[in-house]
Amino acid sequence: VEWRNPVPCAGVAVVDPDRGVLLTRRDVPPGVGKWSLAGGHMEVEEAPATAAARELAEETGVRVDPDDLSLLDAYPVSRGGEKHVVSIGYAVPAAATTGTPAPGPEVQTVGWFTPSEFAATDHGFLEPHDERFERAWTQFQED
Repeated sequence: VEWRNPVPCAGVAVVDPDRGVLLTRRDVPPGVGKWSLAGGHMEVEEAPATAAARELAEETGVRVDPDDLSLLDAYPVSRGGEKHVVSIGYAVPAAATTGTPAPGPEVQTVGWFTPSEFAATDHGFLEPHDERFERAWTQFQED
């Protein structure tokens, strides 16, 4: 039997109605130079929301209590024979966070973007972060 189980990952979209969604420009594979939401691999025995909050702090310096995160989505990601991932996404209003965004060691830069602002740039997303970005923005516009 050959098991090809997915690797669990978690991430979080920080949404500010005035500035947009906080994004990171990746400095590590996959997708060096592409934009994504803060996130990464879960640690052993780490809850998904805790992992998302930890990754946010590591990649942007922004901190959030995992209890303040709202489940946004979960989906599988496969990159052509490479590892398979199950990504669990959360969203949180910027008002529930602390700290000033700054790039961590795996990030080139950080920035706030609305969907229209991002579309007006020549930036590209690490797929499927574009879908999560849109979903987070839309969810907070409806609240």
